[in-house]
Amino acid sequence: MQPPALIYLHLPKCGGTTLNRLIEWEYPPFRIYSVDPSFFRWSYYHLLQLPPPRLARMRVIKGHMPFGIHRRLPQPSTYITILREPVDRVISEYYFALHYRLHPQHRRVQRLSLEEYAATTPHHNLQCKLLAGLPTGRDFLAGDCTELTLETAKANLAAHFTLAGLTERFDETLALLKVLFGWKLNHYASFNVTRLRPRKQAIPDSAQRLIAERNRFDVALYEHVLPLFDRALQTHRDAVADTLREVARARRLGPLRAASYQAASGLRKALSRIRSAL
Repeated sequence: MQPPALIYLHLPKCGGTTLNRLIEWEYPPFRIYSVDPSFFRWSYYHLLQLPPPRLARMRVIKGHMPFGIHRRLPQPSTYITILREPVDRVISEYYFALHYRLHPQHRRVQRLSLEEYAATTPHHNLQCKLLAGLPTGRDFLAGDCTELTLETAKANLAAHFTLAGLTERFDETLALLKVLFGWKLNHYASFNVTRLRPRKQAIPDSAQRLIAERNRFDVALYEHVLPLFDRALQTHRDAVADTLREVARARRLGPLRAASYQAASGLRKALSRIRSAL
């Protein structure tokens, strides 16, 4: 019997690009629907229009999208996601947009300080809004966030997610995913890391307080997930201890193997995206 389809709800700037590349090694590329990260609104609505027979063939659906795609699938499914400490996520988001010329907000962000960006972006409490999946119009990253949004996100996590991992504990998250889904995880390298950014500790306290207040529902959600993640680790304690050693070995790639792995990962990514866009 085929296992449930895997839905990876990729929260932006939460280590998801690395996980995307790993997932593409675990499943056949043409049975993955990848929501395009650059044109994710168009790609998500394209996904919503796919006929049920094609959706039924999907082993994985992944990308920037709100919770809820399982309602359109004819087959059983389960979700995974990775959350990030909200202040650090916003800092990473800002500096990524600032330095990446192809980012859709690059020109706007160049005119803003970190504090101005945090105070004005409509994408505040982004993790909470995506996990709640409440109707927010075509720009599902925008919109208001309330206590109801937070409680809905918590309820969705409890009812539909096999795992909510943590960016700050990425290797433990991978170990849990390997245990829970039987992944091989033969190789492992990091992708799309925002390098041209200061460490969180270098950001003024006043800016950090502003970001935390502006994203207070994300802060509450993150604090809710922390003990749930620890509980999952405790439940699979022995298996995770062994698997963490395997994860460490998978990451020990020499320069040539690392280059080969990244090139092959790029090819698998391209195959998945091309097929998804058709």
